[in-house]
Amino acid sequence: QPLSDLVAEAMRRGYTEPDPRIDLGGMDVARKALILARTLGWRLELSDVQVAAFLPAEYGILSLADCLARLPELNDAFAARAAAAQAAGEALRYTAELREGRATVGLQAVPLHSALGRLRGNDNLVAFQTRYYPDTPLALQGRGAGVDAAAAGVHADVIALAEQEL
Repeated sequence: QPLSDLVAEAMRRGYTEPDPRIDLGGMDVARKALILARTLGWRLELSDVQVAAFLPAEYGILSLADCLARLPELNDAFAARAAAAQAAGEALRYTAELREGRATVGLQAVPLHSALGRLRGNDNLVAFQTRYYPDTPLALQGRGAGVDAAAAGVHADVIALAEQEL
């Protein structure tokens, strides 16, 4: 399926930010990586996260409508990259990696048989590879996008705030 169609479908289902350039530019994943890094006690700022944006920089200065209208220009390059990954037994995934005090974000090919390679739909995965789990990382997987997931998160946050105020 062409990239532009995939983005349109993801927008229709509520899987992207209202402006999908936030997702395609890597900032949504970068922010999540930063949250995880800070949870680990790392003193990082968003500017410390190395982001390999999925969209060319010039798409960021276009209006949203113009950006979406130009997405089909990227279809062939994305299809070629996806076909190369598939031929190598891999799948393309937009990932974040936290290692040795550094955070990197970008599109990469991962083995189809890996936990990342087996992801479907709007699932997210966090895998912890530690000295205790060096070969088979401890993985947490679940729905990561959509209106229901966002609403549940907001609801939980409101309840937590209300409990703190009582």
